[in-house]
Amino acid sequence: MGTVLKLNVTRLPALNRVDEVTRELTTRIRSGELQPQMRLPSEQTMAAEFGVSRTVIREAIARLKNEGLVSTRQGSGAFVREWEKSSLNLDPAISKSLESVLHIAELRKGIEAEAAALAAERRTRKEMTAIEQAFARVSEKTRARSDSIRADMGFHRTIAAASHNPYYTAILDYLSQFLVQAVRVSRGNEALREDFAWQVESEHLDIVDAIRRKDSSAARLAAQTHMDQARIRIAKAGRDILPNSDRRLSETLVPPSILATPPGERHKK
Repeated sequence: MGTVLKLNVTRLPALNRVDEVTRELTTRIRSGELQPQMRLPSEQTMAAEFGVSRTVIREAIARLKNEGLVSTRQGSGAFVREWEKSSLNLDPAISKSLESVLHIAELRKGIEAEAAALAAERRTRKEMTAIEQAFARVSEKTRARSDSIRADMGFHRTIAAASHNPYYTAILDYLSQFLVQAVRVSRGNEALREDFAWQVESEHLDIVDAIRRKDSSAARLAAQTHMDQARIRIAKAGRDILPNSDRRLSETLVPPSILATPPGERHKK
């Protein structure tokens, strides 16, 4: 039998308690605090320590079991398993939280910026043509006030492909799925505001121009600026569609220095 663990935790808020318990236990397992073969406390003990029902604990353990982090033995309880991180697997519920969506957008900023910088250095004439065509498609859809999200993702994917590093394309494909709905809603707002539509097109054009000139520093900066502005648009849209508890998160998750700079000032040549 493995060592029985004692968890020292504070009571969790009512919001999505299964997620909170799962996240806490996952963090402890992946950090090495909870070692393989250790036995978790009983459902009753964890329920009391987390301040949740036994049903919540049971569902959290089921998730951990599905992730391969614990195993259960009839009559003995749940035990931490030997594990290894063989694939990236983020919770699909990310797309329902403004905080999580903004974190994903922040992560994507660095990836987009470096992909654009590498594309400026490495792109071929054929790839430049593909980028320009992708830019034209997304611009056309944006001007027509139609759903431009897929064209937008295609534009960024074409730039990533021009980096000649296939992992940029793979990671952007994976992260994009968590931003589709948020960007679609923000683009819905853009469809009602001509200045927003112009802003998106101007940001894209800055990236394209820098890649065309093979200016990697300018491409990096243009991509960073675009993702900063995208986060602002998502945050503004989120205030209208996401839970009350998420509506004020933009004040802490979007840097004040970005919010203080008028978008138009960023694109003056």
